[in-house]
Amino acid sequence: MPQPPETESIEASYRFPGIRFIAQSLNRHTSRRVLDLGPASAASFNFFMHKGCTLRYENVTQGVGDQLLLAQIALDTPVEETQQSIRRFIESYLMSFRSHQKFDVVLAWDLFNYLDLASVEWLMSKLSAFCHDQSLLHSLRYSQGVPVRPGLFQILSDYQVKVQLPPKSSTKALSHSLPDLIRHLPFYHLDSSFTQQTGMAPGLSEDVLRYFPERKNRIRQTAKLDKPAVSKTALPGSPHRSYALATLCDHLSHIESPRILDLGAPIPSNLEFYRQFSDQITFANLYPRLLNGLSADDLAQAEDIFHCKSGEQFDVVMAWAILGYCSQEQLHALKKRLLPHIHNQTKIHVIIYAGHTQPSAPDQYFIKDSDTLHLPDVHAYCSTQPPLTAIRLLKLLGDASYEHSFILKPGMSPDFFEHILVLQKAPIGVPSL
Repeated sequence: MPQPPETESIEASYRFPGIRFIAQSLNRHTSRRVLDLGPASAASFNFFMHKGCTLRYENVTQGVGDQLLLAQIALDTPVEETQQSIRRFIESYLMSFRSHQKFDVVLAWDLFNYLDLASVEWLMSKLSAFCHDQSLLHSLRYSQGVPVRPGLFQILSDYQVKVQLPPKSSTKALSHSLPDLIRHLPFYHLDSSFTQQTGMAPGLSEDVLRYFPERKNRIRQTAKLDKPAVSKTALPGSPHRSYALATLCDHLSHIESPRILDLGAPIPSNLEFYRQFSDQITFANLYPRLLNGLSADDLAQAEDIFHCKSGEQFDVVMAWAILGYCSQEQLHALKKRLLPHIHNQTKIHVIIYAGHTQPSAPDQYFIKDSDTLHLPDVHAYCSTQPPLTAIRLLKLLGDASYEHSFILKPGMSPDFFEHILVLQKAPIGVPSL
């Protein structure tokens, strides 16, 4: 019988802010019961015992790993047959699962990466019988290749988790996007998602979902959680991987009927993309008015500057590179005009060019999908004003901050930086530079 190739696991400790979130949430419970679907770990047992928790291990991940190993040995096993074997194992396991208790937390770890979406939904519908209102579900997503079998996770402290991962699979994995998972967990609502934070394991994201048995996730029924796809017609320019756009899509995907403001031109393919998330879309087409000499006073007072209703607030603002074409006075006036139309969770997408590579006029950016923009080729560069840097922009805005910054990551255009900005609602005076 053929044997799988010899492989070595990778072991390291990383920061897990999702576990910190879970630990803080448990402090508000009196029962503090935790169901761990991974293998037993002395470190994790001691961690929860010191917090006064009751911990129950049900090693589902190891059983799933055994099924994957059998499929690896039988090299020609179809993916569908492997999934059927995994489903039969879990079903036989659940038939013997008995508990008179309701758990406050279920730790799924990386289990969902090895199940098809139908099995994820089926499994959690079964385990929901052992959860109560607002129980938490913790799971992990791989974004840079899925290991051949589930990993081993040992909780060392509120932040540190020792991770032992097998090598990555060379075959097509079942890695699921966050919107797809939410769509197949109808009574679970995303509470927090942690990705690319300092100290986290590269290519690993943490999701914490909350169970609401009486409130079905209405978002699940809409098309916007499927990966948006626009017309297959060719888009101009060169592809650029947009990590910022992917982050914003995750944000939009769990907002019911989000409102989107695009400060750029009304590009049909972008409108088609936005409609996968919402019908409430506004294009401001701001640059022509700036080019025609719109003063800072007019910008601050113009009622129709965003072509939206009075008091309408947006969840995402696509500013693109428009901010780099505003004077200091115009930028401050634009912020003042924008404040009534944002709330504390509004995300603003901003593009900043490296050095003196800013085009002489704003590019049009064409959205292909949730990961990809098409950037037109630039032939003329701006030489009439100093380049806008990330630090200078924050100084101009005064009380803004960057929630995410994406610079020189794989697939990005080298002179093209993307940021997700948040603004404070309190107005301020013009800062000095």
